[in-house]
Amino acid sequence: MQDIQPRGLRRTAAAAYIGISPSLFDRARAAGVIPAPRQMFGVALWDRHDLNSLFDGKPAMKADNDNSSDYWDRECATGNLAS
Repeated sequence: MQDIQPRGLRRTAAAAYIGISPSLFDRARAAGVIPAPRQMFGVALWDRHDLNSLFDGKPAMKADNDNSSDYWDRECATGNLAS
């Protein structure tokens, strides 16, 4: 039978996959260097493809708003329906 390599990795396995300790993984994650995990079935999983992008020199995916201005947040939340 062929070994199956999971695409989703838990924190410790994700750290080992890229060759660093879990504590360094946590610090790099907090600094925004490592992409955020995906929540699947109540478990935080790092996508192997996202981790591969670190070695390809691509920036980490950002799920949060990386815009320094909240212009659209203000404009869309005004409730002003008259145009």
